[in-house]
Amino acid sequence: MADGGQQPPMEGGGAPAPEAVAPQPPQDGAVAAAPPVEAGGAGGVAPGGGGQDASIGYVTSAYSNYVQEIQSAVEGVRQRAVALQQDGPAQLQQLRSQFQPQSQELLSALQETQAVALPTSSVVEIFGWSSILLLSAGIASIIGGYLLSPIFGIFIGRAGAAILATLVLPGLAAYYLNAEDGSTSATRFQLLLLALTQGILMGHSISYTYVSGQPLSFITPLVIAFAYPLVAGQVGTARVPLLGGAVGASFAVQFVFGLVSGSLSFSYFLLAALYSGASGALLQIACKNLNAPSRIHLYQILLVASFLFSKALVYGLFGSAEPPKAN
Repeated sequence: MADGGQQPPMEGGGAPAPEAVAPQPPQDGAVAAAPPVEAGGAGGVAPGGGGQDASIGYVTSAYSNYVQEIQSAVEGVRQRAVALQQDGPAQLQQLRSQFQPQSQELLSALQETQAVALPTSSVVEIFGWSSILLLSAGIASIIGGYLLSPIFGIFIGRAGAAILATLVLPGLAAYYLNAEDGSTSATRFQLLLLALTQGILMGHSISYTYVSGQPLSFITPLVIAFAYPLVAGQVGTARVPLLGGAVGASFAVQFVFGLVSGSLSFSYFLLAALYSGASGALLQIACKNLNAPSRIHLYQILLVASFLFSKALVYGLFGSAEPPKAN
């Protein structure tokens, strides 16, 4: 037996297993090596992953849809243009056939020379109240041009205000007041509010625009309201001398007033002529079509709108941004 009871190693038993060595902590300044990551192991993300591919695919799909929508819209416009090109002449002919009787009736009314059957009281009411409406619109235009124009300029341009005052608002008023009785005070008050609104819009539309001179618009219907009964007492119902005398008197008064006030100029003369022409045309239409006193408010709306349209036309054609120089 050996000492200590230890048996000698057996032959062929192999060398003893080495003892496990504990890993040494990294020294100061050394970087620990990261353990290798197995390829395809759990938690590993391959470069250029599926998230980017999905985002690019979504954007591509969205823009493809946009392109298809634009192409379909363009195709729809093209088809409508082709249809309009094919059906346009027929539609124009249909529209012309609808308006031709009305235009012929209007022309025949303007060219009528038969005796006047319109009561004098109706003419006085049309032009008498129209003079008050135009006076109110003139006062309101001063407010709209000097006080409210900076505010209105935020919401609506000058051209838009002129269109509203001369076309849109009168058309809407004629449509909604068509069934009303024009001889009542309630209807006259509504027309007064309409004229004030038109005047404010017209003041904004011509603000900071100057002409060399302009007549007072309310004088023309005021003179006609007084002159028509006087002329009718002299010439009776003869259309040409009756209407010519009343309208001519209004133009003569405007001319004399401009001459006396020193404001007579080309724009003044043109506006006075347009006011008289609009009044004469309205008289011709009223003599042919007005058959009830309850309809006079429609002619008052038309007269005020025609005067404002004439004013907007002259200011648009001959107005300037600089005030006229005094001679």
